[in-house]
Amino acid sequence: MEDDPTCGHIIDDIAIKKLFIPDRPKDNAVINGDYEEGPWMFANVSLGVLLPTKLDEETSSLPGWIVESNRAVRYIDSYHYSVPQGKRAIELLSGKEGIISQMVETTPNKPYTMSFALGHAEDKCKQPLAIMAFAGDQAQNIHYTPDSNSTFQLANLNFTAKAERTRIAFYSVYYNTRTDDKSSLCGPVVDDVRVWFSGARRLGFGGLGLGLGLGLGLWVLAVALF
Repeated sequence: MEDDPTCGHIIDDIAIKKLFIPDRPKDNAVINGDYEEGPWMFANVSLGVLLPTKLDEETSSLPGWIVESNRAVRYIDSYHYSVPQGKRAIELLSGKEGIISQMVETTPNKPYTMSFALGHAEDKCKQPLAIMAFAGDQAQNIHYTPDSNSTFQLANLNFTAKAERTRIAFYSVYYNTRTDDKSSLCGPVVDDVRVWFSGARRLGFGGLGLGLGLGLGLWVLAVALF
């Protein structure tokens, strides 16, 4: 491509969106755990948004989260995909090369539970689907096995905090592709991530929403590539 000046990407539909760091919900240490705050989504584009990698918390296009791997993850919406809760979620691509993580505030030596929704985007992604979930020094392999009436399931992971900040992370166990297009990567969907002190009352799924903070703002450039 570099040697041929007549060949290259086509750029169209450019948008700039100002992002805000959402307030941390009560009884949940995760910021933007429902992924509702994120980059601009073009209404007429059904491919989702690939989030850039290796950006820190202050420059991430998904407030609160870091894509810390070499491959991107996909930001999806409920208009074109099946989303467990709300209007936005994350689809994990490229196996362990597509990792999303966050450092959450914890109290050392206290027990915590991390819960989340694991789903299928209904994008013809070939199963099996599974993720590796991490919380501190704990890790768990969780396969997508919902009942027949649902496209998602709830899962949790218990851990004891070792420090004032604890890393939580997710990646897809498999390198999945679509049944109708073997070259298109897809994967399990993660949504509604919560971390709470195990002695506290658990919030129900889809409970307290995240307000938009008035603090630090981020500007994100969204570009559709064809």
